[in-house]
Formats: sequence, structure tokens, C-alpha cells
Amino acid sequence: MKRNIFHIPGTILLLLLLLPHIFAEDIIPSSKVSPKQSEIFARFVLSEEIPENTFAALKRALELGVDGIEVDIRQTKDNKLILMRDETIDRTTDGKGRVDELLYAEIKLYDAGSWCSDKFKNERVPLLSDVLKFCKINNLKLILNGKQTCLEKQLVDVIRECEMASQVYSWGTLRNPDVENAELFSKEIVYVPAEELKEEKINQIHEEKKYAFSIISETDDRKTFKNQIKLGVDVVLVDYPCVAMDILNIKSKKINIRNTFNLTETDNYHEETNDNSTFINEKVKTLIETIRGDDVDKARTSAMAMMVLPAKYTMPPLLKLLKDRNSRVKQNAVWVIGFCGDENIEDYIYKLLKDKNVDVRREAVLALKRLGNKNSASILVDALNKEADPWVRYEIARTLGTLGDRNSAFTLANMLSKEKYWFVKSACVEALRNIKNENIIEPLAKILIADAGEDASLARTMAAWALASFGEKSIHSLTKALSDDEESTRRRACWALVKIGAPAVKPLIEALHDINTFTRIRASLTLGWIGDTGAVTPLIWSLRDDDPAVVSASVWALGMIGSPEALPYLHTLANSKNEDIRENAIESIEKIMANKASAESSNYIE
Repeated sequence: MKRNIFHIPGTILLLLLLLPHIFAEDIIPSSKVSPKQSEIFARFVLSEEIPENTFAALKRALELGVDGIEVDIRQTKDNKLILMRDETIDRTTDGKGRVDELLYAEIKLYDAGSWCSDKFKNERVPLLSDVLKFCKINNLKLILNGKQTCLEKQLVDVIRECEMASQVYSWGTLRNPDVENAELFSKEIVYVPAEELKEEKINQIHEEKKYAFSIISETDDRKTFKNQIKLGVDVVLVDYPCVAMDILNIKSKKINIRNTFNLTETDNYHEETNDNSTFINEKVKTLIETIRGDDVDKARTSAMAMMVLPAKYTMPPLLKLLKDRNSRVKQNAVWVIGFCGDENIEDYIYKLLKDKNVDVRREAVLALKRLGNKNSASILVDALNKEADPWVRYEIARTLGTLGDRNSAFTLANMLSKEKYWFVKSACVEALRNIKNENIIEPLAKILIADAGEDASLARTMAAWALASFGEKSIHSLTKALSDDEESTRRRACWALVKIGAPAVKPLIEALHDINTFTRIRASLTLGWIGDTGAVTPLIWSLRDDDPAVVSASVWALGMIGSPEALPYLHTLANSKNEDIRENAIESIEKIMANKASAESSNYIE
């Protein structure tokens, strides 16, 4: 029988309300940071397995409960503002070309999610205007990171139209906009490096009616997060938003996301028209002539127009264009065929894999990728072994991953060791993740621990996520990486193990006894993020570790798991002389007591 909470005896109700604070008040004031001090903005550059600059990233930011998200802004050839970090669309879509040389009508055709994970298939490159509308109705703020110059006037117009000035910060090339009524454009942030973060500096920025801005990149270190948030920085941009949310005690949540439009809407390029043969044949003839003309934009637009016409009329003349002497004509023809053709025309495309022109070869590979016939895999493997151009090898590797042919795994794994260019290696890793052949776990682990500078960063992060996709089979390689000398390797391995979850708990418990201090610290942290109660007793034993950093990590992990069983041990450490241990103990006690009070209150209501 349900009971109204007001029927609970007064003394019990008072205790329930005070429980979260009883022990904290007996020890010292809590070090917990007020969530009002800083606005937390997320940026997703593979710190989570989310395709950057997409609606999927916006949705994830809402789920995490952060204040906002950073997006990168570029302008297309037809002056559309879109979300895109790189100068080209090559890395984050299944297309190719410079953003400023492509029409948005073409860019929106491409898949902007599958490169990151199959579950984001058919994500599209969004218009900034659509993103602003989405963020307005879902109360999500934005940092607009301009990647090109001279975008201010157009941005002012779209921000005003969407009435989003109060929810937008300008960054990158958008700082100090020289436009009329610039103060209405957005809120201006001033970046302050970590070593310069002092109260006087922040006050000076505030006197100029601007906002102090800091970045916590490539780290998930809780102390670093705490120090910057405590200083009262207005805006903090982070690679690991879940760490900031933990410090601010904000939980991830299931939310009702409001959409005003179809986020993955694409045009239907196989639409059948009324079968007026004479009219359609004349239309196709005109379009073919334009494709063969000298006007680049008109040729591409005509190629797109071919997509909506019946294939029985368009395929014969397009196949003839594959033999044209003009490389650009061949590119446009095979591009259309990739969207509208079928497996019966693949033999025509195979011939282009030997074309002298690099762009023709790339476009041919992309066409085979979109057609998706696994029978193409053996042809592409042979082409990969012979291909001299790294960008063509890049496209072949990604296509083999899309086709999912397990027989190509050996070739791709071999490429990881002999390939010169790291961007090609990242394509091989992407492909191997999709193929999921167990024999390639070791080559992926070697990429994860590679020490090759910034060029290797993308490949190493993708290797970690690829290993996570193998589940239990890759746990040994990932736990071994927790002892690596490089912190970034340990961090990547940690989050890959968190993604695997419960199957990793037992090996991580064993790692708590490892001779390597780094391993013990990361094992504790990883167990905390996984949150399995089976790790409580081993973590309590870890509180006796000789290294204070291990003890501090274990104390925090016990708070994340939330078992009351840990309370007596945490109370003892709440008076520790070590500041980190003491602060984590107090926070963990508060977490556990708050959870306990909430559970007991729910039981009374029931």
C-alpha cells in the first residue's frame, strides 16, 4: 500500500532530509563545486564514439546534461553555413572535396556518421540554421568556432533570425566581429591558458563585459577539472564532459528531444517519373551535354539532376561517359552511377581503378562503396596492394570496411605495419573495426600504444574504440595498455574498457594488484566509471595501497559505485593528511549518503 510522504513521522522525515549532510558536517566543509560557477561545453573529437559536428553529437550533449557544445563553422561554395571542422569533407563523410568548392546540395548527400560507428549511419552534415533552431527549442548553448574568415555578416543574420544571440558564444575566426551592432551577434569569450588563470585576469575580462574561457583538452584528470572550475571561469570547453558532470554532481539523463524537422532527411534519388520516353530522352541528352561542358558547377548540378530520372534512361549514356577522355567528365559520371547504379555495372567501374587520374580512381572507389556489393572486395584488395597514391589507398581501406569482407582483414592489418601515412592507417583501423576479425586485435593494440605524435592521434583513438567493439576478446590487450608509459594511451584504454563494461570488471580487479602504479590507478578509475558493485570489496582492499594516488582513485571509485559498505572506510580517510584523498573521501561519503537517503525515501513512499 502506498503511503503519502506527509504521513511519515516528523523525526524520521527530518533525518531523511539531513542524512546527506550529517557526516560531512562532522568532518570538514565539502569541497564540491557549485554547478553555477561555470558553464560546461563539450566537444566531441572522438573522446566519445560520437561523430563530431552532427545532430548525434547535439543529442549526446543533451543526454549528458552539459550547458552546451562546440561546433565548427565553414561556408560552402553556394554560401551555406555548415558544421565541419576540416577544410575538406574527406575524413568525416563518405565524399571528398574542399568545403568551399562544393555546393551544399552535394554535401548533404553524403553519410557523415558511418565513419565513426555503424549506429550513426545516414547522419548528415547539418546546416547551421537547422542546428540553431534545434538548440533553441532544446535549450542548448553553442560555441561557434569559425574555421574561415569573413563569416561574421552572414552569421549575424542567421543568429538574429533564430533569436539565438543569448545562447551563442563566438570563437576562432569569429572573435571581435567588425559588424554593425556586434554586441547583438553573440557573447564574446576570451581564452585564458591554464597557467594564466587567476582571479585578477578573470575580473579584468568581466570588466570588459566579456566571458572568461578555458579549455581542458586531452585529459580526464579530475584534479585539473576541479582546479579550473573552482576559479570561476565562465565557460569551460572539455573533451571528457562526463568527468565535469561528475565533479558538478550532474547525472546523465534520458530526455525528450524536440525536433522541428527530420534530422537525417535526404532526397529520394531513385524517384520514378512519368514514363514519357521522348521527353526524358531529350532531358537526359541535355544533361549529358552539360556534364561534358566546361562549366564545373553546371556539370555537377546536371549530374545531380540525373539522379532523379529513371535509371533505364540514364545508365547507358553515363556508362559511355566512363570512357571519356576528360577526367572530370568521368568523375561526374561514376559519381552518379555510385548513387543510382546497381551491381550489374560494377565491371565498368573496376576499369577506372587503373585510370591515370588519381581523382578518377578515388571516385571509382567511392562509387563501389555506395553500391555496397561484397563481391567488389577481392578486386579492391588487389588494387590496394598496387596503389601508389595514399588518398586512393585511404578510400579503398574505408570501402573494404563498409563492405565488411572478413577476407580483407589480413591485408588491412598488414597495411598498419607497412603504411607510411597515419591518415591511411586510421582508415585501416576504421575498416578493421567494422570487419571484426579476431586475428587483428594484436595489430590494433600496437596502434593504440604507438608513440608517433599528433599525426597518430586519430588512428590511436579509433584503435581504442575498435578494440572496445571486440568486447571480452580485447580486454587483455586493453588492460595491458593501462601500464603504458604514455598517459594518453592509458586514458584511451580506460575509456575503451568502460565501454566494454561488466565483462572487464574481473580483469580490472586483478589489475588492482599490478606492480605498475599507473595500472592500479587506472584500474580503480575504470572500475568506478563502470560502477559494478562486485568491485567494492577489492577497492576497499586497495585503500591500503602504499601509493596515495591509488588510494585517492579507489576512494573516488567507491563513491561512484555508491555502496554503503564502503562508508566506514571512507569516514576514516575523510581526515587524511593527503588533500586529494580527503576531498575524494568527503565527496564519496556525500554521494553514498545522498543515494541511500533517496532510496529510503522512495521505500517509504511506496
